[in-house]
Amino acid sequence: MIRLLLPLAALIQVAATALPASAQIGPATHGACFLVRNMAPFSLAGRVVMKSRQRYTFVLQKGQSRRACLEGEMHPGDKVELVITVFAIPLFVCYTQVDQPIELYAARQEEGYKYYANCR
Repeated sequence: MIRLLLPLAALIQVAATALPASAQIGPATHGACFLVRNMAPFSLAGRVVMKSRQRYTFVLQKGQSRRACLEGEMHPGDKVELVITVFAIPLFVCYTQVDQPIELYAARQEEGYKYYANCR
């Protein structure tokens, strides 16, 4: 029995090393942990989305912060997509890194507000 297993194990090892690395482990995945902070004078809603479509949806009260983590493939440059929404309608979209807090803003204009974030 052991005589049969040794050649089989050697054959499996050769076959595994003959495949390209991407075929062995599948698509690259990364974890992204981030802090979202609402700097606007009222509640804001939105989502953080990875390239692989994993998403974190949030509603933050004025001055509130929330930490979250996602697993999946990041956008180029190790970025995530940030979307600020009102009634599920996107008002602001950008790509940002998550190594610093993501701060959300709303600035009063003549008519309504301008929504933005510190995307980098």
